[in-house]
Amino acid sequence: MVIKPKVRGFLCTTTHPVGCDENVRRQIDHVTASGNMVDGPKRVLVLGASTGYGLAS
Repeated sequence: MVIKPKVRGFLCTTTHPVGCDENVRRQIDHVTASGNMVDGPKRVLVLGASTGYGLAS
């Protein structure tokens, strides 16, 4: 599959689906290998939002 790169400013708005899949798998592997947080917070507030250019692309 050939995907031509489209760049808007410093954001690449196109991505290869296999590369995106591999990136997510690596993130999951990293978090899984880290194990449970023993003294971590019980609740967190996550601020932010996707601009629509993240995994949706």
